Amino acid sequence: MHFSIATTVLTFAASITAVAAGPNGKYRRQAADPCMLDSVTDNPSADDAKAAIDQWNIDVNTVNAFLNEASGLAHGMEIQNATMQTLLFAQDEPCQLKTLISNSDFAGGDTDAFNCAAMDLMMVFDTHVLQNLRSIIMMPSDADVIAHAISDINTFRCCNVLPDANILWLDSATDNGISDQVNFTPGLEDACANIDCSTVATAANCTSLNNGSNPLKLRI
Repeated sequence: MHFSIATTVLTFAASITAVAAGPNGKYRRQAADPCMLDSVTDNPSADDAKAAIDQWNIDVNTVNAFLNEASGLAHGMEIQNATMQTLLFAQDEPCQLKTLISNSDFAGGDTDAFNCAAMDLMMVFDTHVLQNLRSIIMMPSDADVIAHAISDINTFRCCNVLPDANILWLDSATDNGISDQVNFTPGLEDACANIDCSTVATAANCTSLNNGSNPLKLRI
């Protein structure tokens, strides 16, 4: 990975996870540490990459389930509790990103698509996913806040986060020789079927960029 990209994304992930690194490169879980699976930043192995992709799949599927069910949740305590549980998994995603971009000899990191995906996640994830979830938690009885938050999350996940994850997972799996051991095609929430990302001005274009010999297979 280009040094500037790696440095920027690591700084982004560190600002979200706020964890302390141990001498072996794995992160010690603190009281406020949101990582479900500790990041590995000291030249992660193929096993580390597999674990990160597997955990990120769990995170994505959990957030998808919440978004698919959100409209049927009662405002107030019910949606607040569901959102709090969802946030635990959503805020873990930068932890797994940190692992996947930390392979020092990662050839896939030299592709325009990979670098674009990493940078795009840095730009949109906190504001359009995590902050929206926190808004619901803070104002669980405000219908307008909830509707805006869910809509914004869906738009940015369908048009940015999930296509970006597809690139990162595929390239990491291919580089580590584990493409037959992991799912590198993120599942999509139901709302994606009704969102035309070609009409969304903020949509990422990373999937249209050069990704070497790694074909992208995001389900649309």
